[in-house]
Amino acid sequence: MKKKRILYIHHGSTHGGAPLSLLSLLNYLDRSRYECIVCSSECDLAVEEFFRQNNFEVCKCRLPRFAHTTLGTYNLLKYSGWRQVLKWTLEYKAAARRLEALLKELKPDLVHFNSLTLAPYTKVPCKIGIPNIVHVREPIVNGLFGIRKRCLTTHLNRYASQVIAICKDNLDRLQLNEGRGQVIYNPIDFKKFDATIDKQQARSALGIAPGANVVLFAGGSVSEAKGLYEFLEATAIVNSKNDNLTCLMPSFKFATSPQERRWTLKRRIGWILGIYRKSDRLFRLIENNGLKEKIISSEFTNEIERWIAASDIVCAPHILPHFSRTVIEAGAMKKPVVAFRIGGIEEVVINGKTGLLVEVGDVSGLARAIQELFCKEDKGRRMGESGWQQAKQFFSADISSAQVAAVYEELLYSTKKE
Repeated sequence: MKKKRILYIHHGSTHGGAPLSLLSLLNYLDRSRYECIVCSSECDLAVEEFFRQNNFEVCKCRLPRFAHTTLGTYNLLKYSGWRQVLKWTLEYKAAARRLEALLKELKPDLVHFNSLTLAPYTKVPCKIGIPNIVHVREPIVNGLFGIRKRCLTTHLNRYASQVIAICKDNLDRLQLNEGRGQVIYNPIDFKKFDATIDKQQARSALGIAPGANVVLFAGGSVSEAKGLYEFLEATAIVNSKNDNLTCLMPSFKFATSPQERRWTLKRRIGWILGIYRKSDRLFRLIENNGLKEKIISSEFTNEIERWIAASDIVCAPHILPHFSRTVIEAGAMKKPVVAFRIGGIEEVVINGKTGLLVEVGDVSGLARAIQELFCKEDKGRRMGESGWQQAKQFFSADISSAQVAAVYEELLYSTKKE
């Protein structure tokens, strides 16, 4: 049987859950049945190398993203937002032509867009008769007037052959036509996220003091939507009562002192008036609450499983709806989760069973939940075990890849039949 060629169009860099989820999917698909090619839509050399090192054919085609999700959108209350929308609009036709040329060259049997931000390009494969899938990994937002949301939803209903959402909340927000979308949760590779990784060895490698109470935050330092400030404020409260606190913050880097920054007149005036940049606000929050010596951070890491293994608790305090990959990774590593009660997260973190949920923005409640699990280790272990059972049942990569492959077969079969 001739292999079916699938072209995966990936957005963004190698940082974050999307490329890891895509790699897990590709690794578990039947390579004797599917020929997988990954296209970097931002012509990112790191992305190309990432997938090439994992033995996948790679190409590139620059396709500017249309950002309208909780992880980033064009702010139309600012001139810069309108400028970005105009820039994207002016670049769209040329980008669509580039994609059409690539499709005619590669002749894929199916195109798999790895993000909602690439949805406007579904018109291209649809136009030349190639079925396509949009993988919704980030929740859509309403926006200022709701026009962009309606346009994206209309576009998906008209041109996308199928939509895969990584959680029910993501799918519900789109309000697609019946039968147009389905939920397939992100895959977890249990060979990588192995709960038997030795905790003490992982701690020793990271330089964690013996007897430390360790909480992990994997939201990085880019998106405030992932609750970075809320995490730091909560751990500041915990730190005031717990001398043994250690905060693990992989993929988080910040200037350790104001002297390391370039001091402009605008910044100096801002500090005098109490108006701070993001980096300045982070510095003050960390320095003023005695967290500087409590944080162990790093540049981006592809070994997040070892950081999770070293922790007692995983904290995912997203303040905007988002399905956190770290939450299901925590389950795979038998770690309890503390998070805000918010769309996407609630589908995985079962309050009192796999973790603890508090109301969005309740920093004091977040601190109490963290401290409670530090004090009640047996409770945390039971939650971690329940999280592992849940991850095995719903998030295993072989299950997820089989569900995606079923979508492929349905589209390829129906297209052939037509």
